[in-house]
Amino acid sequence: MDTGDAMVVQVRAVEGEDPEDLLEVTALLRQELLDLDVDGVRTVEANEAPDDAKGIAALAGWLAVQLGSVDTVRAVIDVLRGWAGHRRREVEITMGGDTLKLSAVSASEQEQIIDAWLARHTASS
Repeated sequence: MDTGDAMVVQVRAVEGEDPEDLLEVTALLRQELLDLDVDGVRTVEANEAPDDAKGIAALAGWLAVQLGSVDTVRAVIDVLRGWAGHRRREVEITMGGDTLKLSAVSASEQEQIIDAWLARHTASS
């Protein structure tokens, strides 16, 4: 998947969810992310999709977040973490080929996972 230096966010579908519902939920998340200090948030295009993704159902839930600065990364993750927890959804964040999964683990475990992931990305910036 080629999305430049964007953070790629994938909202995972819940079992039995219609792709149109996932698109709607993802559009709401996009609006929340646009309220942050990001350069932009857009849906992932078909030519950027993973090799195994086929059709609208495979792309539903995918966003590319253009970050304004390294400091913005933590704010985006905090929004995604709260959003995922509130809606009982799994969200995957990929940056530089490294994927972080936000899911239903305890708050302290999730914080440790996020801190380790952020350390890998802020050290190289």
